[in-house]
Amino acid sequence: MTTTPTPTPVSRHRYRLHRAGIRNVWQYDEQEFTFGDGRLLLRGKNGAGKSKALEMLLPYLLDGDARALDATGTGRTTLLWLMLDGFEQTNRLGYLWVEFERTDEEGVDHHLTLGAAVRASRSTRTAKPFFFVTPLRVGEDLHLAPAGQPLSLDQLKTLVGADNVTDRAVEHRARVARELFGLTDPARYRNLLHLLHRLRRPTIGDRIDSGGLVSVLAETLPALDDEIVEKVARNLDDLDAVRADLGRLERTDQALRTFLTGYRGYLQGALRRRADRASAELDRLAECRKAAGDAARNAEALRGREAEVAARVETLVGERTAAETDLAALHASSGYRSLEELADKRATITALHNAAATAFKSLRQAHGNQEEAGRRLTAEAGRLGEELVELSTAHGELVREAERAGLAPVHLGDPVAPTAAPVAPATTAELTAPEGDFHLVRHTEVLAVDTEACATALPAWDAQLDAAQPVIRNRSRTVTELRALIEESDRARREAQEADAARERLEEQADHARVQADRRRQETAREGEAYADAVAAWSERLRGLIGVSLDAVLALIAPDPADGPLPAQTPDEVADAARSAVDPWLAELGEERDALAITVRELTGERDRLRRDRAEWERRTDPEPPPPPHRAAPRSPGTGAPLYRLVDFADDLAQEARAGLEAALEASGLLDAWVRADGTVLHPATRDTLLVPGAPVAGTTLARALRPVAGPDSGVTAEQMERVLGAVALVAGDAAGGPGDTAVGTDGSWRLGITRGRHAKRAAEYVGAEVRAETRRRALAELDEQLAVTQGQLTQQEHSLRVLTEHRDRVADTLRRPPPARRLTDAWARTAEAEHTAETLAGQAAAATREAEQARARAVT
Repeated sequence: MTTTPTPTPVSRHRYRLHRAGIRNVWQYDEQEFTFGDGRLLLRGKNGAGKSKALEMLLPYLLDGDARALDATGTGRTTLLWLMLDGFEQTNRLGYLWVEFERTDEEGVDHHLTLGAAVRASRSTRTAKPFFFVTPLRVGEDLHLAPAGQPLSLDQLKTLVGADNVTDRAVEHRARVARELFGLTDPARYRNLLHLLHRLRRPTIGDRIDSGGLVSVLAETLPALDDEIVEKVARNLDDLDAVRADLGRLERTDQALRTFLTGYRGYLQGALRRRADRASAELDRLAECRKAAGDAARNAEALRGREAEVAARVETLVGERTAAETDLAALHASSGYRSLEELADKRATITALHNAAATAFKSLRQAHGNQEEAGRRLTAEAGRLGEELVELSTAHGELVREAERAGLAPVHLGDPVAPTAAPVAPATTAELTAPEGDFHLVRHTEVLAVDTEACATALPAWDAQLDAAQPVIRNRSRTVTELRALIEESDRARREAQEADAARERLEEQADHARVQADRRRQETAREGEAYADAVAAWSERLRGLIGVSLDAVLALIAPDPADGPLPAQTPDEVADAARSAVDPWLAELGEERDALAITVRELTGERDRLRRDRAEWERRTDPEPPPPPHRAAPRSPGTGAPLYRLVDFADDLAQEARAGLEAALEASGLLDAWVRADGTVLHPATRDTLLVPGAPVAGTTLARALRPVAGPDSGVTAEQMERVLGAVALVAGDAAGGPGDTAVGTDGSWRLGITRGRHAKRAAEYVGAEVRAETRRRALAELDEQLAVTQGQLTQQEHSLRVLTEHRDRVADTLRRPPPARRLTDAWARTAEAEHTAETLAGQAAAATREAEQARARAVT
């Protein structure tokens, strides 16, 4: 078996197949395959192992599913059979691997190797794979047979890492999807693997060749999500909006172009006006500069006046200093001091009056504070009495609660009775203000509680209550435990009720799901019946077209009713069975069509040849004999002419003799020999003189049967032709016995020196103008007859080919368009989902039943 890479341009930034290999698996000792740009062509005889190599490598190393090794789906190929078939070893270890390569944007190559170590045991009849994914390259960084023996699993884990080796296909698929394809959604990768398995089936090429690629992809790829379809529809609607917006933008652009065309003139005028305004501003700037010069001169004059004002200010400051000196001398005089003593006495009297007012205010505030303190004391006594009354009331309630709880009231003691007595009577006081006004101040009666008696009774009561604490705590603990048990029982009862409710709900849902599953299965059965009817009608149409029995197809759609609806794989089996039945017929039909096509092509070629020959005869008004292949010398007009144009038959020469004589001349080469104007004949190929007329031969010569005729534009005279004809002997019988070296006979025989021969023709064709005209008419008539016959045969064969092709196309189209199975497959998908839902709900209902029983058991205990 040989491998031939087929180069195809691919994206080098994505992983592509680079190498693959098999080591000590099946009948392979060590085999490495090299891919060309991700493509590989395997060539070899039947049984060389091409299919087994593909089954062992891909897509097995992508999904690790040993159940799907066999490409035909029959399950005949297993890992155990591959490892132990034909081998006597008790144990066997082999390796399968495939290498992917990509080139990043910096031009650096990256590699990823997927492999499987398969360990088989004859004693246990098992073959267990161990999958690994590593960037190491087999043969360079990783040697699977370092000493001629397969690498052990422990050594493999050491080289590639224990984390990179797994015996679980699920983990292997997840890692391959992530590191090779960049996929994290298991559903997307599962759909991809499903497509790969479908596309590698042996019959997939026939379905694709027959135009079934669309149906294969429709059956294989998952249906589009309604949300995606709706989104695409919205995008299509948006395209109309975008198209409308684009139209509006184009119209806006055109309007803007039109506007800008007119706006340019306006801008030019505006710029001109702006330039005029700028010139006016420049003129104003010149005027302002002139005004600035005038202002500078005015500022100089003002600075002179400022210096004069500064001198005046200095004079005024000196005058103010002298006035201040005079004022200080006035303050130091005796009159000014007496005035100050009088002011001090007035201030002392004011202070004494203010102190008396403050003292009176403090006295009134003291009386107010006394009254407030009395009211607070009375209020606090009342509040204390109320609290003691509340304690007595609470004590009574506790006594009643203790009696209901079975606790002796003596443990609670006796409450403290409240006692309040007056400590100050009501009084009235008269106060005199500093201004001489009189004020009356009244004080209310003040009540107080005997705090000493309370201080003695309350600790005693507290001691009695403290003594009752252990009894109360024991009772409280008992009550708490009882309450906890009651709450636990209530909680367990509620849980049981909730579990029962959940069980009932789940049982209802499970019953509904089972009903739904039965309904789905019935729908699937109906879809299966509808599909079976469609397949039966389709098979009948197909059988009517080909006349071949399709019992194998009908057997697939007529299963035992006890087996349930038609299986989901029935459409594939129907297509395969129909193709298996029709393919031989199509092959025979193809061979018959090929034979017809060859016949049509041959007849078309023959018709075209006859048309060319007839066109050539139509073009040739004066026929010529076919030139011999050795004649290559050019023949210029005026330098001579061929012999047959320079002679004609004698009138008394019979037709048979004419035919024989022309046959002898043609066979000997003299018929088309070039007779030059000087009387010589040249050989066409060698350009040598073929015949030199000499002395006339004795006896009858060729001049007896042929007579010279004028050759237009030949330059050959009749006398020259007579000498040529007189140099060739003419015999009535065999020319071999004639006189001279050159002789021809009327029976078709000829002799040229030591060469001789004989030829025969039915009639003369070229000697004489009338003969050549008759030859042309006869050739055209024969060609017309042959053309008519050939065209009739061609029309008949083309009609047969067209009918056969249309019949084949109808059969292929019918075979390519089996009844759609999407409704059946969708019904099976819905049925599987409903059954899964029913099983899940039934399991949840059983779990809820167990939880309810456990909760009731907890409530009882």
